[in-house]
Amino acid sequence: MTKLFVPIMMTKTNVPKLGTRVQMVTLPFFPSPYPNELFYSVLARYKVRCGYISDRHLLHEVFNRYTTLASPEMPNCISLAVDNIRPTIASTAKEIIRDHTLYPLYTSFSPSNIKQKVEAEMLGHNSNTYMVTLGIARCFLPQNTWFRYCPLCVEEQLVKYGEPYWDRRWFNLFTQYCPIHGVAFVPTPRATHNSSRHELRPLLEDLVNKSKIQTALVQATWQDNLVSKVAKHLLSHQNTFSYSQLTNFYRSRAAYADFSRGQKIKQEEVAYYVKSFWSWHWLTKQGFFDDYFNNMICTLFRKHRKQHQYIMHAIAGLPFFNGDIQKWWSTLVKTPSPSHQSNQKHHSTDTRKTSTSLETSKQAWLKLVKSLGPKEARYATKSGRKLYIKIYRADKKWLLDVNKQYRVKRATPKNRVSWRKRDFETVKAMFHHLYQSHDMTTPRRSKRWFLSQLHNSATIENNLYRLPKTTAFLTRYTESYQDYQSRRLVITAIEFAKIKKRAKKWQLYRNARINTQRSISSQVRRTCDWCVDWLEQNIK
Repeated sequence: MTKLFVPIMMTKTNVPKLGTRVQMVTLPFFPSPYPNELFYSVLARYKVRCGYISDRHLLHEVFNRYTTLASPEMPNCISLAVDNIRPTIASTAKEIIRDHTLYPLYTSFSPSNIKQKVEAEMLGHNSNTYMVTLGIARCFLPQNTWFRYCPLCVEEQLVKYGEPYWDRRWFNLFTQYCPIHGVAFVPTPRATHNSSRHELRPLLEDLVNKSKIQTALVQATWQDNLVSKVAKHLLSHQNTFSYSQLTNFYRSRAAYADFSRGQKIKQEEVAYYVKSFWSWHWLTKQGFFDDYFNNMICTLFRKHRKQHQYIMHAIAGLPFFNGDIQKWWSTLVKTPSPSHQSNQKHHSTDTRKTSTSLETSKQAWLKLVKSLGPKEARYATKSGRKLYIKIYRADKKWLLDVNKQYRVKRATPKNRVSWRKRDFETVKAMFHHLYQSHDMTTPRRSKRWFLSQLHNSATIENNLYRLPKTTAFLTRYTESYQDYQSRRLVITAIEFAKIKKRAKKWQLYRNARINTQRSISSQVRRTCDWCVDWLEQNIK
């Protein structure tokens, strides 16, 4: 698509002087972001404003890259977009990350090195690994995976700005209620991370088929309302915490509430106190169970070593301030990191005692290893387990060298797997998925799709040269891209038939997400013609 230029009348006031550099506007119709609007929403509004059909073409227009992912929460390649958009908007790349993404919420309790890594990935054009880096992938609590909106916020947007947009305060991971109005969000059938990774969906498309935006409003409980307000507070307040500072904060809270005995924290009493504040009925609705909740409390009130989500910090910290967010946050920010002078003095007095006891432990471990081997010496008796843990913490290198020296070699059989039998079982399982998957809306049934249906997909993929029947199955039944496009056209025709509406070719192509600006195969064209004829014959 060609660039759009706006003609400017040259007058005496705007004629540039000789030798001055004129800064051209590359995207003159690019909208300015509204307060708390996601950068994804700005791109979606730009799509509506310019009438783009191809989302990937729009991404190339803004980012100069076809492979940029349309991520609503933590997009990347922001620096490329800002360089291309300027001077249409005056925001810098870091200001967009701070004000128009969920970066402040996701990294609210992260140390500085992790924050810098995530920010560099969002500015650059490499893959964004924030789900793993920030510990979101390993969180057991149910997370928000759908686009949603607050009907009352949408009405305010229409009155104030004349158009709706995606507000980032609607996309908090662990909340289901609006932090401004305290009502439940209205979900949409669109997932935030789906197979169409380049699609930009404006909020206007979800509202166009509804006569009334406001539906039956569900009021939030005080617990849900409090957590949603915590998420809203974290989006507007940024601070960097170290693990030692968080450890000192939770230990000081436990000591202030008399839940400590010397250096030891009374974990059971802390867990009971937190449960009584939030109520166990509400905590189970959030996805907590006994072991996971107790383990979470223990890891927060012990030495901090890993990432925790903001809802866990809110649940563990707010009970000590009776739910006051301002007091909780100000105390957390003012908590100093523990000084290391007392630790160094204590360490110097105990070095002689630990060195003598470590030598005796090493001699005892050597006797066990020589007689039993490393593995049996570790698990045979309780004393062996204690010796292993003690030496591992004090001198790991010495322990690994000794275990490697006295390792017991066991003879392993050569042919432990019957590949012929596994080949037959794999083909049988693939045929089962082929004939049982009657859902036509599945993704393209490629080689990767068939392998992902197996429980041991990685083993099968790495040993395909040993599985001739499986290889032949994948060659025969893998769905080509033309077949996948034809299937999407048939699905679109069925949807038109349900509403008893005839369709033209361009309508079928558009609803089936087929780019007509690229070459279309003859098979897809014949399928489209057949769908048009079928709709004309069956719809009266």
